Amino acid sequence: MFVDAVPRGREILGGVRLPDADVDHAALTDDVRQLKQVGAGGLEFVPFYNYGFGGPHLNQSDVYGFGKPAFVDVFRTALEAAKANGLIMDFGLGASQGQGVPAEPLTPGLAMQLVYGKTTIKGGEKFQGDLPAAEIDWNEELGFVQPQEKFGGNHLVGVSAGAVKYANQSSSAVALIEESLVDLSANVSDGRLTWQAPTDHDEYVLFAIYERYTNQRSAAGIPSDVIANGSWVTDHFSAAGAKLVSQFWEQNILSSEIRELLEAVGQHSWEDSMEIQASLYWSPDFIEKFKTGRGYDPVKYLPLMFDKSTSFMSHGAPYNTTYYLEGAVDPAQAKYLQDYRLTLNQGYMEYLQALGEWANSLDLSHSCQVAYNLPVDMLAAIPSVAGPELESLAFTNIDEMLQFTGPAHLARRNVISTEIGAVQSGAYSQSLPSLLRLFNQAFAGGVNLMVIHGMPYGGEQPETTWPGYTPFQYVYSEIWGPKQPAWKYMSEMMNYTARNQHILQLGIAKRDLAFYMYKDPYSTTVAHNGTNLRANGFSYDYLSPANFASENATVKGGLLDPTGSGYRALVFDQQQFISPEASTKLVELANAGLPIVVVGSLPNTTIGSVGQDVVSEAIAELESAGHANLKYISSPDSLVQALQELSVKPRVQTSPASFAQTLHTTWRADAASNYVFLYNDGPAATFNVGVEASSDLVPSKLDAWTGTQEPVAIYGRSEGRVSLSVSLRQGQTAIFAFNPAAEPRDHITASSENVAGASYGPDGKMSLVVTDGAAGSVTLSNGSTHQIPALTNGTNATLPSVEVGPWNLTLESWVPGPDATKSASAKQVLDLGSQNALVPWSQIPAAQNVSGVGIYTATFTQPAVDQLSSDDVVTVVDFGPILNTIRAWVNDEQLPSVDMSAAQVDISRYVVPGQNSMRVEVTSTLFNAVKARVDGVENFGLGPNVPQFYTAVDWQEYGLVGPVRVMAFRKVTL
Repeated sequence: MFVDAVPRGREILGGVRLPDADVDHAALTDDVRQLKQVGAGGLEFVPFYNYGFGGPHLNQSDVYGFGKPAFVDVFRTALEAAKANGLIMDFGLGASQGQGVPAEPLTPGLAMQLVYGKTTIKGGEKFQGDLPAAEIDWNEELGFVQPQEKFGGNHLVGVSAGAVKYANQSSSAVALIEESLVDLSANVSDGRLTWQAPTDHDEYVLFAIYERYTNQRSAAGIPSDVIANGSWVTDHFSAAGAKLVSQFWEQNILSSEIRELLEAVGQHSWEDSMEIQASLYWSPDFIEKFKTGRGYDPVKYLPLMFDKSTSFMSHGAPYNTTYYLEGAVDPAQAKYLQDYRLTLNQGYMEYLQALGEWANSLDLSHSCQVAYNLPVDMLAAIPSVAGPELESLAFTNIDEMLQFTGPAHLARRNVISTEIGAVQSGAYSQSLPSLLRLFNQAFAGGVNLMVIHGMPYGGEQPETTWPGYTPFQYVYSEIWGPKQPAWKYMSEMMNYTARNQHILQLGIAKRDLAFYMYKDPYSTTVAHNGTNLRANGFSYDYLSPANFASENATVKGGLLDPTGSGYRALVFDQQQFISPEASTKLVELANAGLPIVVVGSLPNTTIGSVGQDVVSEAIAELESAGHANLKYISSPDSLVQALQELSVKPRVQTSPASFAQTLHTTWRADAASNYVFLYNDGPAATFNVGVEASSDLVPSKLDAWTGTQEPVAIYGRSEGRVSLSVSLRQGQTAIFAFNPAAEPRDHITASSENVAGASYGPDGKMSLVVTDGAAGSVTLSNGSTHQIPALTNGTNATLPSVEVGPWNLTLESWVPGPDATKSASAKQVLDLGSQNALVPWSQIPAAQNVSGVGIYTATFTQPAVDQLSSDDVVTVVDFGPILNTIRAWVNDEQLPSVDMSAAQVDISRYVVPGQNSMRVEVTSTLFNAVKARVDGVENFGLGPNVPQFYTAVDWQEYGLVGPVRVMAFRKVTL
């Protein structure tokens, strides 16, 4: 199994993926223990079963299949290990992605689809005969999902016909005349139809529409019994599919012992991204649900639904011909397709709610990757899940994440997770800094729980060579665990992540703006690049028309959701569609005084075929009301100006604009405090940050790398804001807390340029860090000014620094052991001696293809400053760029955790006058060692699926590359 790991800090999960139930229980227990040791707060237990395709134990599914006693034993072992290690545990609902469970084929509750058969009839011609047979062979998107199996019957849903207006040259797109569409179902008897085509058009298409089971497996098996036969995808568009899942668990897995363990350590049932296909997604009660919700019978329109926009991941139309209505500007948004997707969304939400109710009955909650790959409105469905989750593999941009987190914020889903770290670049290739960047971007996107992808089962597997079981056949990163040289060095990053999560789960997320967005079917695309907003400090979320139905979508004091996110304005950016309910709510919001900015015009087209009169009336009322809080602009470029004219200000103001456009701000508020998280996604810069804060709140800086919290000693205060100067390197973050002052304290309000920082000592006195020997000054909040004397003859003196070196380098090279079928690495020690220059290992001839641990040792002389005692010198080391992990010692004392984005550490308390020693340990990924042996590595008897990930790229660069500099600064105590 492959575990996804969760850092604690309200917990970081690690995803543990098991190949199947034939695993060594002691090895699995050790995997869980390893997660605890590295700093995870929990695990996500995933019965992977080789992505559902089955591994070397496929022929033993009667023993090791999902749901068999052997699986239950493994599940119990994982729960017991989680309990013993104080971890929480989420669990996948089924084998592979969790999309199905074992069941008798053709059982109600399994996934269904629509197919059709068709024939053409000349105008005026009489059709008399058997209905066209169902075309069950359609354009499936195969490769990484199971194909449908073509057994089982077809049940007639309806018969319809429509006249052809025109077709393109290849007949791949055929326009039908809406007025000609007719439901002929009542004319059918015993599978035969008699119908006279009208003479008013040259050609008609006759459709016979059938429902049938998809017969798609979510896990392969052998047909010795129902459970051994593998898992079948369940109906995701009705409660029946959820009931089939819960019944299987109740009957086969949830013994009293398992229930007790779940009560002790369980948190979520979980479903991964939905990799389920259908010619047209369907459910047996779809027609009745459609009639009730949309107010008409859809049968005569069903042929229009077989469209690319209703397919799996919008990959393509199921049949080689797509039918649409003449005159459609955007066939994918034709009103009947919108009605279909609204109904599909309704069924999907019923499925989610049923799973949630079942999880609640076990004192758990349900989590899933909402709407992933399906043709539904993701934003509408998110509130139906207690634990909404996205995935970094698809949500690659911060703006895309904000589209997900907005509905979660409005629905009070305080914890929003992401399955993070999967990159299609080859296993063992992911560095810790690259993973950290994904974490920080997710934090900036409103996500506050990292579920790390992933940790494979660490025991041995058949037909598998060193470095061991590698899910996804070496395609995706990452394979975390003890087989990685970085593993025992990951705790610093895990603790950093946990501390950020802790802060970002406190209280309520506050956002400045809400963008209205209708996107159905949902796709992960950037809706607004946000640079003009961030340049001025504005934060934003997205809400869909369905979210307007939330009980929290109210206005008070000019704020939307005043007790929640507190949106200060609602923005419409060239939107066309709105639901009748949302249009009515929009009038209410405007009447209540919510500032609204409209780019272009308000949406004035109803979603689907119902409610255009309501929409037209509501929008007309809004447009004629003359609201001072409603402003129209012609371009998004004018958005900030429009907000200013409406007196809408961000909670955090930022400058200079040229740099601040890549500075992301996140605000959390609880009863006593406010917290501001900053992430710099652009080049290194110093930012002016103005944070709204009442006069009783004072700022502190929280260091997520070390866990320290220190009051800020340099800040200004004016017009209800605290102003801070914050320097951040690319990819670096900062957290500031604003709390009531424990005691009155003076602070610096202005300083000369050579004052780099200030802090309060245990005695309450303030110490300054001065970058040179020149004179300077500081002004305090009490109005007094303090002069900083220059060093003698040091008006512009540069303070000393030393470059550390030469370095002695010893490499611990991780290679296969004597038995290459064993996963454990042998550790070969390479003494490379003195290195005059710090370069990546790939540039050292003896280390080009080495993966492992590098141990660097050197001595240096503490930079001395004339006229100053060592107590008046601040000594800082800068390690240069960090390529993977770093851990350092000075004079055999370990230094605090090093910020990977800005690797500077104050070593004043570790150094002594004169000579000092330094040891630095860095690690690599396992990539170079695997690349050097890519022709020989195997997983379940097969080599990497994409060997080019290794053969077509250069050696990765690892090591300490420096330069490593030790710098002296002046310490001046006021």
